[in-house]
Amino acid sequence: MSVLEETSLDLPVTRFLAHHPAGRDVLAAQGVAAVADAEFLASAAPFLSMRTLLALHGLSGKLFLETLAGQGSAVPGGMRPLFCDGYNAAGPGLRMFLSLPCPLKAPMGIALENLKERLGPNAPWPRIFMDSCGKHTLNDLASSLTDPAEVPDLIVSSGLNGFLSKSFRDRFTTGDLLAPLPQDMHPALADAKLADPRGICRIYGVNPLVIVAVRSRLGDLPVPRSFDDLLDPAYVGKIGLCGPPETAGDSTLLLNIRLKHGPDALAALGRAMLCDTHPSQIFRPAPGANPPPIGVMPYFFANAAPRQDDVEIIWPAAGGLVSPLFVMVKQTAAKTLAPLVDFFLGPETAAIASGALIPPTSPAASSPLPDGASVRFIGWDVLEENDLGPLIAASGKLFAKAYYASH
Repeated sequence: MSVLEETSLDLPVTRFLAHHPAGRDVLAAQGVAAVADAEFLASAAPFLSMRTLLALHGLSGKLFLETLAGQGSAVPGGMRPLFCDGYNAAGPGLRMFLSLPCPLKAPMGIALENLKERLGPNAPWPRIFMDSCGKHTLNDLASSLTDPAEVPDLIVSSGLNGFLSKSFRDRFTTGDLLAPLPQDMHPALADAKLADPRGICRIYGVNPLVIVAVRSRLGDLPVPRSFDDLLDPAYVGKIGLCGPPETAGDSTLLLNIRLKHGPDALAALGRAMLCDTHPSQIFRPAPGANPPPIGVMPYFFANAAPRQDDVEIIWPAAGGLVSPLFVMVKQTAAKTLAPLVDFFLGPETAAIASGALIPPTSPAASSPLPDGASVRFIGWDVLEENDLGPLIAASGKLFAKAYYASH
């Protein structure tokens, strides 16, 4: 996509910056602070057009594109390889990379501050580098790391990302770089086979993806009872999914469909979906909007629906698809950072996760899963046999191509 195409300004901010990462610097230089604001990037940027963002700041779209043209073209892969603000492999002290799903960010931030205060001013504490919404960070780039020094001393991450890629695991989980972690499992999650066969990645919670139906909008359509049902042509244009087509949520659904049914099914899903549909848009649409009757979203957002009497949450019989929340720690830091590791694997984090409807894996924790509900993980066998990054990229490209062709 050329930076000189005026119509590119009609793309959502997130998608525009994915194609033209230099736009972030151009905007920042013009005083558009929003492009560095995580809340804006997570909430408004996927839906607000670049044209509207420029207009709100009194900037000329034409001049913006001309300036951008002088910054050079996008790098291969779509986005500039930023880790996260301030991250580097050098510098004193221990480093912790932290990435949390939205429901956990505020309560876990408070809990970490409390932990630091309890430990006292003389206790070892790492430099914490937070994942930044809308930027490529270590989550995305971990698969390409080659130097053990680039690996943080403590990794607390979420989603199917580079830390779970075959290339990262083959490079860094052999030998003694990473410490072994407990793999015991909550009985409600035992069938999901979440224990890492290499023993160094501890999944401490899972974020389930479920289907939601607003019955008053379904008409004669039956309620879908599985993710496979969403491939029925009857649901074309009736299913809302958060995020742009290129990412389609966090790829959990796309990978499940691709691995189970093949690329043709993934294209069919692309034709059926209405992307960039935040859960709030399904439950509380703007005046005059025509919201879809069906949504695919994390369990937390499904339960935030303000119209529960008209909303049905569907747990597929085969299980709600899950994104993992996980921890890894270097051997050299395991003893020093034991209080932090114990915190993330212990009862306090389990209670916070459970309260956010993210089932913890700790065997002694309470589970927020409904009676009879189960979850389904992509599987360590898939992660061991496939290079995750290219698989996600190919799936997203196929899905997005079908999506744009039919919208």
